[in-house]
Amino acid sequence: MKNLLYAGGLILLVACGPNTSQNTVTREEEQADTTNEVVNFQKDVVVTPLSGYFVKNTVKQSDSIACWVINDAQEMKDVFGMAKTVSNTIDTVDFSSHLLTAVTLRLSSLEQKIELSSSKQDGNTVELHFIIMEEGEPRSFTSAMAWLGAIPKTGVKTVKFYKGDQLIKRVDVSDENR
Repeated sequence: MKNLLYAGGLILLVACGPNTSQNTVTREEEQADTTNEVVNFQKDVVVTPLSGYFVKNTVKQSDSIACWVINDAQEMKDVFGMAKTVSNTIDTVDFSSHLLTAVTLRLSSLEQKIELSSSKQDGNTVELHFIIMEEGEPRSFTSAMAWLGAIPKTGVKTVKFYKGDQLIKRVDVSDENR
């Protein structure tokens, strides 16, 4: 009977000993917190798409895809014209707080599509990922597709344009343009 009492006390003592599993959870939580801090450093960028613009035919584009970062209303007017109709609205950019980003395609008789698939900011670099397609039967006319969007300029030093995951162009934003 005494041995049973000693055995029960020993089991109780071992069961109430130091909790080593708590330390393991704490280390896992610390690792998760560190991972979250790295992920939180990359954040989504609010891109405001602009409609009602076309590429002026005075713009000579040698590449199949051209990427633009514009911080001046006059430069925007030099590159893009307004496509005003009776029923559409022309979006505008506040250049005091935003940069204009744009992707244009070369003239083509095929139907062209440009779609922003994702945008993020990693430090002072903004990454814009696009889906760009030319498809369909040749048409009797040519056109050049343009995608325009405004991004906040605060802290932006570089804008990278991607077709899928392939880098198309890196544009450094000068200090005078921010």
